[in-house]
Amino acid sequence: MKKFIYGFMLSMPLFTLWFCTSSSAGKDKQPVLQNKQSPSMKSGFKNIAVLELFTSQGCSSCPPADKLLGSYASKENVIVLSFHVDYWNRLGWKDPFSSKEYTQRQYNYSTALNSSVYTPQLVINGQSEMVGSDESKISNTIKKIQSQQAVAHLSIKNVQLENGRVNINFAASGNIDNSVLNVALVAKKITTDIKAGENGGVTLTNYNVVNNFKTIHQFNTGDNTIDIDIPSGIDLKNISVVLFLQQKANNKILAADQAAL
Repeated sequence: MKKFIYGFMLSMPLFTLWFCTSSSAGKDKQPVLQNKQSPSMKSGFKNIAVLELFTSQGCSSCPPADKLLGSYASKENVIVLSFHVDYWNRLGWKDPFSSKEYTQRQYNYSTALNSSVYTPQLVINGQSEMVGSDESKISNTIKKIQSQQAVAHLSIKNVQLENGRVNINFAASGNIDNSVLNVALVAKKITTDIKAGENGGVTLTNYNVVNNFKTIHQFNTGDNTIDIDIPSGIDLKNISVVLFLQQKANNKILAADQAAL
């Protein structure tokens, strides 16, 4: 088992260990197809399990977790997100999908969940963290979430491309008070030839890689319209939009939906 440990101070006061473990990321309006029976629309008010994997193409223990995450990408009542962190970039390979913002999101979870910061780390519905390749623990956590009744509901009605943005019309219902709406633009599947670092010479495949992410603090019960910028050079045929409601006080994810462009 390969393990890498190092630590340093970020701009925030938290000091922790980072490690990699294998134990147990057009001007004209273009109408886009409406969401075809997204998980939340199929299942009514059943709970959706949102899996956030903090990973890196520079981490030699991450590929098994990346692959496992991909196996959940098409499952009903599950939405997966791959957040690529940037602290592995110093080791020879700069992950093209990495972001300080995603590293900060992982640190925020670490504080809230009283956990270490490491890769591959999986956070499910903002409440449980585990090694991203721990198949048994992940499966049991998802089953527990899906057995519970949801208190809120999100449904993406339509998406449109306009002037470099994705405009999203969605409906929110149920107990949405004291929550924020997170919006992620994700690449459904990306294959990369890694040229250096711990995975040098390996071809990696990542799933639902977050390319842009924003948090909306003001939205209403009923119909809403929001937008998110499209990064340059992105393949629109490979993109989905993910929305999820998250409580401000404890990070619990209450509802989610996904639609392909």
